[in-house]
Amino acid sequence: MSTISQTARRFFRSQNLSTFRIYSPAAPIARLHQQGPTRSAVVHNQALPSQTEAPQFLSQTQSQSKPVTQSPHHESTTLDALVSQIPLVQTLRETRSTYKETRPHLAIPPPIRQHHFVGGSLAGPGKLAFAPYMWLSTGKTEGQTENADRASSVVSVFHIGQDLCGHPGFVHGGLLTVLFDEVFARCASAVLPSGLGMTANLNVDFRKPALPDRMYVLRTKTVKVEGRKAWVEGRMTYLPLTLPLSVDSNGVVSDASLLKEDNEGAVMVAEAKALFIEPKFADSMVKIYAN
Repeated sequence: MSTISQTARRFFRSQNLSTFRIYSPAAPIARLHQQGPTRSAVVHNQALPSQTEAPQFLSQTQSQSKPVTQSPHHESTTLDALVSQIPLVQTLRETRSTYKETRPHLAIPPPIRQHHFVGGSLAGPGKLAFAPYMWLSTGKTEGQTENADRASSVVSVFHIGQDLCGHPGFVHGGLLTVLFDEVFARCASAVLPSGLGMTANLNVDFRKPALPDRMYVLRTKTVKVEGRKAWVEGRMTYLPLTLPLSVDSNGVVSDASLLKEDNEGAVMVAEAKALFIEPKFADSMVKIYAN
């Protein structure tokens, strides 16, 4: 044996090997799964210890006092205020008995949110500047023909910033897939007994290039529910209003037609289908959404 090898062996024997352990945020979760369902009801901030400050969406209060400043034009309005002017949003809010408005990413406890892809990594100015709005209905809607008692639909509204491009000037297609998966999961979980579903298959057909700094509408619905399986379909459209924008002194968009999906300038960028399955180990999974 060489002198170097013998020296190395003596060195490692003399050291406390625990000092070489690398922390993995997933380790506590893995141990929870191994310990079974009785260990699943844990405090979230113990499940994933906070190590760094989590990226933050702009809250409605923050965005009103300090608007998004990707350009000077953004200072004259806020994205939250803009959402409220979208005719579709106004209609959904008028039908509260049918559609429940939620912002699920804001309900994720901060120690977990920082490790969440959409709620943490993609949150912030230039990316997803505000937490996506979602409207959930658990009643049967047009096109849902099977399992009328287990049907759901979700409408989501969000903004995609300029820092999420693939080719310059075009939103990365992988991001669209992520957002489909995120809203599909919300839709499918609403009809699964445990409220948890995992993606088994996801197919996206890209129809037109997606542009940054636009408001997007994603409509989804379950088309079939069978036992622990839920099939979901959806389409994503960006509204014709170009950001940054100029508004009047009251912060109102002068041409409301630019906020409509049926405007000739609106573009349907992608359609998708997915299969979600409720995992058999759902009882041992940490539930991240409080609402």
